[in-house]
Amino acid sequence: MHIQVINYQKTFNLGNYSSERIGVEIAINAGEDAKEALETAKQLVEEFHKESPKPQPQEVYEEPVIQVIKTQPPKTVAEKTKVFIDACKTVSELKAWELMCNNKPELEEYYDKKLKSLLKK
Repeated sequence: MHIQVINYQKTFNLGNYSSERIGVEIAINAGEDAKEALETAKQLVEEFHKESPKPQPQEVYEEPVIQVIKTQPPKTVAEKTKVFIDACKTVSELKAWELMCNNKPELEEYYDKKLKSLLKK
């Protein structure tokens, strides 16, 4: 058996899920050592890889940080209810909030004051 061509290839990992395959094919004459030709091919591939420019790392996109600044403390249910009571312009509107105020002394008192003010009108 006579070997006429030696082919050597190697795949190099470049990072970022990419790679590079480098290969060389060497023709040998009768009487030349195939193993020596294979070592030469391997050496050529390794040297080429070392000398070739490496890809620059890609810029990573970072999400901008959005800072939420609360300007008012969260309102309690009682405080929100008071705002709705204040918005009532008629006794019938106010009556819708009567059940919400039952058994809550702070809200009952607020409700009664608003009711009195509406009845005076």
